[in-house]
Amino acid sequence: MAYYVNRNIKMTWWEKIYLPEIIKGMAITSRHFFMNLFGFVPFLLGTKKERPIMTVYYPEEQVQYPIAYRGRPVLAQNEDGQPACVACGLCEIACPAYCIHIEPGENSGKQNQYERWPDVFNIDYAICIFCGNCEEACPEEAIFMSDDCEISMLDRKQMLYTKEQLLTPVADLQKRIEFTRNMSAKWNY
Repeated sequence: MAYYVNRNIKMTWWEKIYLPEIIKGMAITSRHFFMNLFGFVPFLLGTKKERPIMTVYYPEEQVQYPIAYRGRPVLAQNEDGQPACVACGLCEIACPAYCIHIEPGENSGKQNQYERWPDVFNIDYAICIFCGNCEEACPEEAIFMSDDCEISMLDRKQMLYTKEQLLTPVADLQKRIEFTRNMSAKWNY
């Protein structure tokens, strides 16, 4: 269905100068400015119970992130302590920033029940763009985007996380796992 847009509407002189809209915009900006400048005073004096300002006082207050939030990628850890990763390398290939490095370890038949696992699994968060492509590419549900965003460091070398630092129990990732399963179910035909 095509829509017709009338481009021959004539505006009056008053509408062409946009003066009413500029005044409305300045009024809204001024209201927000003065509300943020003096809005905490009634709250501190105890006359208001709720803060009119939506500022989060960070160390004391924490933000509850939605389940779709893409924080730092983590590895799912099975109940026996091993990563769920089979070192297929698809997350490494899907990463546009090339921040994931995997070296697979192979089973000679005597080590344990797993056929393959990652000997080395590193993610450099100094390079990571938190796009979530690694999570989407993983066929084993082994890598997930967590809600952790507090990864700032003073040294870039500390931003390189190893397999042991990335392991997170599956019980802690259960909401994210259900979310990704529901999202994948919409696109699997």
